[in-house]
This record gives sequence, C-alpha cells and structure tokens, in this order.
Amino acid sequence: MKEFLKRLLLPKPPRKKMPVKPGLYHCMWTRDGIFHRFHLRTEPDGSGMLLVNASAVLRLNPTGVIMARGILDREEEEKTAARVDSCFTGVSRDEALEEVKNMKRLIDDMMAPDTSTPLMNLDDPSFHPREASLMAPFRADVPLERPEKLKPILERLWEIGIPVVTLKLPHEPDPGWAVELVEHAGDLGMITGVCGRAMDLGGEGFLEDLALAGLDYATFFYASPDHECHDALFGSGDHQSALDIAGAIRKQEVCPVACMPLLETNIDFLENSARFLRKVGVNNILFFAVAALDDAGGEETEEALRASALPQAAAMVEEIGEELEIGFVWLPPVKRSPMMSLREQVTAGPRCMGDVAIRVEPNGSVIPPRGPYRSAGNLFEDSWEKIWGNEAFRNYRERVEAPTRCETCPGLAICAADCPREPAGWASPEKGREE
Repeated sequence: MKEFLKRLLLPKPPRKKMPVKPGLYHCMWTRDGIFHRFHLRTEPDGSGMLLVNASAVLRLNPTGVIMARGILDREEEEKTAARVDSCFTGVSRDEALEEVKNMKRLIDDMMAPDTSTPLMNLDDPSFHPREASLMAPFRADVPLERPEKLKPILERLWEIGIPVVTLKLPHEPDPGWAVELVEHAGDLGMITGVCGRAMDLGGEGFLEDLALAGLDYATFFYASPDHECHDALFGSGDHQSALDIAGAIRKQEVCPVACMPLLETNIDFLENSARFLRKVGVNNILFFAVAALDDAGGEETEEALRASALPQAAAMVEEIGEELEIGFVWLPPVKRSPMMSLREQVTAGPRCMGDVAIRVEPNGSVIPPRGPYRSAGNLFEDSWEKIWGNEAFRNYRERVEAPTRCETCPGLAICAADCPREPAGWASPEKGREE
C-alpha cells in the first residue's frame, strides 16, 4: 500500500486528454448505518485532494483523481480502469485495473474510524501552493456575524471550491447565529468548525446545538497548564473551562482542536501543555507565535518572541508533535502590534488556519494568510480569478515558493513554507496594519 501511495504522488504519465474537470465534488455514502462524507477537489493541472469524513486527507496525481472519482460514483472497476487507460499513455488496462482496486482499498481504510493508513494532514507544513496549480485555498476563516451577512459568503466560498470553513467566535457570541450558519454550511456540503475561547464554547447547550447542526470540529485556545498565565490572556475562569471543554466536545462526537499562542511567558510550558492536551484526548494542536523584531522595543515586544527565537520554537513544536504523535500545525506568526493589548491580540488569534487558507471578512474582503493585512478583493464585487491573481496573493505565493532552507536549521520542516524568523512572512494584525 505504501508503494501505491507513492505512485499517487509521482509525476503524471503523458496525457492523452484532459481527465476530470476542475472543481469540487461532494457525495455521501451509507455503510452499515454510518454516513461517510467525501470531498474531491480537482485542480486545473489535473491533480487533486480527497477528504474523507472531514479528517483523512490524501493528495492525488491526475490518475489518482480519475480513479477516486470513478469509485465515489460507484462506477464499475473495469470502466474506471478504461478511463485511466484512455487518458494516459504508458498505462496498460491490467495495470490500471490493479491501481483502481488499490485505490478502493485505500478509501475503505480512510473510512475506518481507527485507521493507521499513512495519510497526509491537510495542513502538513510540507504542503503549500507550489505543490500544485491550486484554483483556490482549501480553508476559509470567517468572523461570526449575522446569518444574513454570512450565508452569501458561505455560498460563494462553496461555489469557488473551498470545502472547509471556520467561524471565528467573538467574546460571548450569539449562539443562534453560529448554529444557523453551521447548519447552512453543512447543507451546502462544507466541512465546518468554530474557534473561540473555551468559556464561550462551553455555554449551556451551545456545543450540543452546534453538533446537531452538523459541526465537524471545535477549536479552543489553550496557553498554559498554569491557570494564572492562561486566564491573564483569555479571561478569569477560562482555564477551568478549557479543562472541561475537550471531553465535552468529544462527547458530542465532534473533533477537538487546541490553538496555542507562543509567548515568552509560556514557551517553557510548551511540552507540558501538549502532554496535558494529549492526555485529555486532544490530538490536533495549532501553534501561532506572537513575534517581534530583534531590535524592537517598548510595547512592540511585550511578551512576544523575538525573530531569532522562532526557529527554536518551531523545532520544539515539531519534536513534541512527533514524540506525542499528534497532528500539529505551525501557523504563520502574528506580528506584535503596539496598538493592541497583548490580551486583545492573543484572543484575536491567528489570521487564518494555515498556508492553504484565507480570511474572509463579513463585508466580503479576502485577506491572504501572510504579510500585511491587505485585501486582495471582495467576494461580492470581484471575480475569484481577479482576487486569486491580485498582487497580495502573488506576493504571498512568491514568498512560500522561494527556497527558505538554510544551514542554520536545514531539517526544519516548517521552513518548507517560509522561514519563521523572516518578518515578511508574518501576518500583520488589522490594528496597526502595514499599508
């Protein structure tokens, strides 16, 4: 099976004709009374990404895309093999049929709840836009607003081909808004999540209602096993709420995710924090550093990690993730803003959840994951082609596509996207943003 997985990622054989049309395909299967959800997105170059049950993810070359689409359509294996044979040279019908059978077994493995198949995390730090000709990111982060304002945004994101959306919750969010929007996103076919403080997620009946509406994952902030350190950032009592929230999320059969800010005051607690989260059943952790230039002073450096300290912090994240066998994602560092209190900036969280993500404001403005807080266009006013081709995204793609490895830390996987100490790759906050 490992050899088959390697072949799915190998360069495609010479093409006879264009295989599956670019776009997003969504379907559901029922097996033994259990529903299974599939999202297959095909890129303009024929490569693609298969998501199963909003968790297991596999990148595919063009032949893999053809096989996956045929299997999801419940097509006869011989017919799918014939399509592979008709689209590519250098592939015999018998070889294609064997590959289709392998793909079918792989999809079965991905559907299993306790799969050990070596699949790639959607936010794996080695995956970034240069790996394929992406027609759009895979995820969008949207601040919670009234349903009448956000429903058109969700519909537009689905139309573009973005399958995952995270609603970013403010302090004391309106539960009705969040539940209605999660339900609407689910009706469209999207994978949906929320992100906020533990005390805001733990409101009476809120998680239960979100789960009934179709929530796939819930992300809460966690700073430290020291309750004073945590509560100083997220509010009195939030640490106790964080102790309770993971079990409450899992009880609703929703995936719990922790989001950890990295600061001078909590970096020494990093391993203990990760071990605690692993112990309570949180197997996915997002990390975002609040960063400052080495020569910055005053409020610009309050508790922020200096640029020169970021590679070491990133190495710690990788080591802990591998040792504890957790899914970890290093998010673009957030530049410390003197126009915000530390508490305000940390609770605002990362701009968006990874390098294959965007932030979309309630007015429709689209912001890239790194660099200055600058709109690349508006979903209600501009075509997606115009937004995706905007200078803000071109500059972003140029940065993540440029070689960033160096002799200082040559083995750091996170450097595949951008050097963590390079300020041009940080995300500037909206307040105090660079124009």
